[in-house]
Amino acid sequence: MFTTFDKYLLNRLVHTFAVFFIATYGLYMVIDLFANVDDFQRNSLGEDRDSIEIAIAIFRYYGIRVTEFFEMAGPILIVVSAIAVLGLLEKHSESHPILAAGIPAFRLLRPLLIGGGLLNVLLILNQEFVLPRLAVELQSRRGSDTTSVQKVDPVYDYSNYLMHIDGKEVVIEERKLVEPGFQLPEELAVPTYSLEAESAIFIEKTERHPSGWLLQNLTGLFDAERLTEFGKTRVIPRPNDKDVFIVSDVSFDQLYNRGRNLKLLSSAQLIERIRNPSTGLVPVRSQSLALHSRVTRPILSLLSIAMALPLVMRRESRSLILNMATCAGVLGVFYAITQASLMLGGTPGAFMRADLAAWLPVIVTGTASVWTAGYVQT
Repeated sequence: MFTTFDKYLLNRLVHTFAVFFIATYGLYMVIDLFANVDDFQRNSLGEDRDSIEIAIAIFRYYGIRVTEFFEMAGPILIVVSAIAVLGLLEKHSESHPILAAGIPAFRLLRPLLIGGGLLNVLLILNQEFVLPRLAVELQSRRGSDTTSVQKVDPVYDYSNYLMHIDGKEVVIEERKLVEPGFQLPEELAVPTYSLEAESAIFIEKTERHPSGWLLQNLTGLFDAERLTEFGKTRVIPRPNDKDVFIVSDVSFDQLYNRGRNLKLLSSAQLIERIRNPSTGLVPVRSQSLALHSRVTRPILSLLSIAMALPLVMRRESRSLILNMATCAGVLGVFYAITQASLMLGGTPGAFMRADLAAWLPVIVTGTASVWTAGYVQT
């Protein structure tokens, strides 16, 4: 049964979270704008904008990045808001009538966990639907509307025996790679050489042909006699003798920052990357870790709220401030453990398996929350 007091706590949690989020994002925006205001002016000069248009560009820039900030700071602010609500309950002695009526203190967790769960649902929706749709805009320069051109992040195609793919830049709007270079390994060509062209376009897989890159207007050497038998099935010249199609599973968005910034990918896209045969072991490890972390993040958030209750509402307490400081210190230690575990799981040395690195903090935090339950007021 959801009582009036439960609704009161739920509303207070949501209100506190909203206040903290607006305050922290406002502070972030002011500091970032103060440090990078020259970038807004510099990038806008070439577009002949007046002061009003520059101001609009600033509001648009930070308006889009509120989603990114929500993804980054949201989990921490949920726990901080719950601690603040519990602290206010103790300060105003609002929990004493409930305890005097024989209701256990852990009954207060119901609205807090429900509110934390609802806020985590918003985080999931933001991660799965909003950030992937705004991925291009989130990589725009300050003061500029254009995100059409970005630097290439070279990759190795593991489905083609570590074929190296590079280029001058990518044109996002046209999904085109400018001045590409595809270094053919020994398994594809003997001796090895690099295919260069004016541009390359990624073609999605269909029932009629596999996925791959169409190199347009070759500018470098292409000698079909050097291709191996396997290479002839992967490197296919076009009838016009100017274009070459290379069978590859490396997609377009793997060649610029969106492919490296995993928070801009949905879980479905992460799973597709993990199953992609062109992805190497190191990227697969980091992508698997990111996928597991998305599952464990709401669990860790709720466990932290459950741990905060007995630490703030301690049975034997000297002061509320000391209780809240102790709670912040304990949760800070477990946050550091979580980050250290993720770091160990994401390193190339593989100190820890990706799934274990993501779930170990849940095990440790869950155990600690049970251990601290004995400190709560009765």
